[in-house]
Amino acid sequence: MGLREKKAARTRGQILDAAAELFLSQGYDETTMEQIAESAEIAPSTLYRYFPSKDLLLLGRLTESLQLGEALRSRPAGEPVPEALAATLLATIESFDDTPRFAELRHVIDVSPVPRARLWDVFMQSRSELEKELGVRMGLPADDLLVMMTARSAITIFEIVAERWWAGDHTASRADVLDDVLRSLDATGVVFPAPKAASRPKSVA
Repeated sequence: MGLREKKAARTRGQILDAAAELFLSQGYDETTMEQIAESAEIAPSTLYRYFPSKDLLLLGRLTESLQLGEALRSRPAGEPVPEALAATLLATIESFDDTPRFAELRHVIDVSPVPRARLWDVFMQSRSELEKELGVRMGLPADDLLVMMTARSAITIFEIVAERWWAGDHTASRADVLDDVLRSLDATGVVFPAPKAASRPKSVA
């Protein structure tokens, strides 16, 4: 990383820290972009160059970490897909900040309609990138049904692990939480809706 990139990363972190403090102290709706710029000691024009909208500021740390496609791309090329996906989920969940402030910011997102809606867009983008990388590994198009179901199952597992981790007392590691979820899934099986043909009563000869 060159000097320019390092400076940009520092400025970005400075902005996100300033925004987080204001969101937590006075609320999302009450915080203005001008206040964030002043707290970060930068010009408003600089703030808008890094973050065009306030909701992106609230989601900043989460967006940085939720890069499932990139995490999968970094896995060894010959690694089996199940193992690569498990490692991808673990690397992603471990990249999240586990401080109380991060949990508090998640609550702000939950009670703020605009950021909450934007979070859905973030998940959709992450899922799309994951489908592309899975398609490459599986030798299938990104819109193949098997690829799509695999990616969406992984996203659902990620959400469950994240929720259980943040809701817990953090006595278990994130790796343990993921392993617990995957073992439960493997041991109990998931009940899926039956296809129409399979759900029809069998005729009696």
